[in-house]
Amino acid sequence: MLIVNSSYKDPLTREMLVKAFRTCLPDTKPEPIFICIGSQRHILDCLGPLCGTMLQDSLPDMLIYGTLDHPIHARNLIKEMQIIRQRHPGRMEIAIDASVGEEEEIGSLQLRQGSLLPGKALAKNLPAVGDYSLTGIVDIRHSGRSRASENTRGLVHVYHMAKIIRAAVEDWYRLRSYDN
Repeated sequence: MLIVNSSYKDPLTREMLVKAFRTCLPDTKPEPIFICIGSQRHILDCLGPLCGTMLQDSLPDMLIYGTLDHPIHARNLIKEMQIIRQRHPGRMEIAIDASVGEEEEIGSLQLRQGSLLPGKALAKNLPAVGDYSLTGIVDIRHSGRSRASENTRGLVHVYHMAKIIRAAVEDWYRLRSYDN
């Protein structure tokens, strides 16, 4: 179920995400885990690890997995998810990843109830991750096996989407701490 679908350029996107997090994520302990998926090797796929790094820097006490230094990607996802779920059984998971869509959707942030399928755009067969998923559309969907286009503004979109996600999670976390 789609909860938020808004461009990172919309000044209300951050507020919409904070409100959605406050509604969807319980205020009780234990806190949810943020699982940031992607690779630092490909600019358009670094949204997750960039968010993870930004969140880890600003909220060091929060459970964040997947950073630029320690990414969670197609080659290590299954093993990393086994470790995460063994360490934190039953914790709510919020998965963050880059996605593809239509040209007019590039720059959209989409928060959904339900998991995401990492690597789907590249026809990878990976397990679903997350109770909630937050994706940023970074490129256009190609027919057949997807591959990155010549999207020269990709890093700009990825960076600004990561900043909005970080700010929204920070706001939610601080409001949550204040409420308790």
